[in-house]
Amino acid sequence: MASTPTIAVVTSDRHRNGKTLLARVLVDFLLLEGRDPYCLDLSYPEGTLRSFFPGRTALVDFEHVPGQMKVFDTILAGPGRDYVIDVPAQQLPRFCEAMRDLEFRKAYEAAGFRLVLIYIIDADEESLKTAAAVEELLTPDLFVPTANRHVGSALPDGVPGVVLTMEKLDPDLHAIISHKRFSFRNFLQGEEGGVPLRLRTNLKTFLHALMGGLRELEPALSLLKLHE
Repeated sequence: MASTPTIAVVTSDRHRNGKTLLARVLVDFLLLEGRDPYCLDLSYPEGTLRSFFPGRTALVDFEHVPGQMKVFDTILAGPGRDYVIDVPAQQLPRFCEAMRDLEFRKAYEAAGFRLVLIYIIDADEESLKTAAAVEELLTPDLFVPTANRHVGSALPDGVPGVVLTMEKLDPDLHAIISHKRFSFRNFLQGEEGGVPLRLRTNLKTFLHALMGGLRELEPALSLLKLHE
């Protein structure tokens, strides 16, 4: 990510399309890059993201104003580091509304943050339209459309800018990587014993493709800064 502290919002308007998986990979990517991300998991009460990063994640009930305030106050009280916000589909309208009502853009810009919106576009054309509407509402510094090849995506080919792709995973990998003790970061650092040999290439292909796209975020944000 860019040297400027970044708030990365990972979301979608559809359920069960790999959003939290993407957030997990993002967090492990940041850790591999030597960053110190803190996570805000809005999937209360399940807390799926928190189960993988319990020491650096706050589980927040975003249904109510105190929870909404907690998200934004946590970020503003701890400038100088990256934040990853996992926003489930059912909380997306409320998140956009809270961002607007609390004038969070002014606050995070004053605190030196940039906002990156990473949005998984589902197979339905309506998902593409909703993504455009959310981008217009949140006005992020960088909008990153994402296609998950496992569920399909309405994202057309040739979209300019940074685009993330989640390649298909072997079905046998899902049970392995869903275990709360599994770490993509550790796997990439050589701890491959928990993954059968026949599945390792598939997982590496998935991670290298996704992390290759994530490495493009820093130059894209730096270019934006030059144009200010």
